[in-house]
Amino acid sequence: MHPLLASSRLNRAPISYDVTFSPSSTSVVDRRTRTAIPTHTLSQPATDPAKSIKLVLRCDKFPWPVIVYPQRPAPITNLDLLYAVHSMLSTRVTHEEWESLGHGTHAQLKATRAYEVRCAKLGRGWEDGVRRIDWLGEKTCLVGVEVDKSASECGVAKLVFAKP
Repeated sequence: MHPLLASSRLNRAPISYDVTFSPSSTSVVDRRTRTAIPTHTLSQPATDPAKSIKLVLRCDKFPWPVIVYPQRPAPITNLDLLYAVHSMLSTRVTHEEWESLGHGTHAQLKATRAYEVRCAKLGRGWEDGVRRIDWLGEKTCLVGVEVDKSASECGVAKLVFAKP
């Protein structure tokens, strides 16, 4: 992984990205300085070696994979990865996905609370319903990507989230 995103149990990545918002200079920042990540850093390859086909990202907080494809005929960039995460998490939850949490369960109540907080924070979105981001609860800040060293050729990595 690119050093911007590379995370492990011992070392946190420098990125702090609030996935509630589309990637921008205000939502993608250095976690220590809170300054914007430079555009040239975001346009660099997300992996080493660079991948031009696809990258599969997973997270134990939700059941959906994030599949990242390059936006141009070039290697997948850090920005491609961030846009793919945001896009997948912005997807509206289906009735079946909602029911899979179990009626009235802790998981469903946590997602409901996250939906309410998100809509209040944005001042809109109530009519759009629960989004996949709501599975994250309060942990809407992407703080790194852990690489699975035993992954297949196409690459599988784990997204790491924290509270903003």
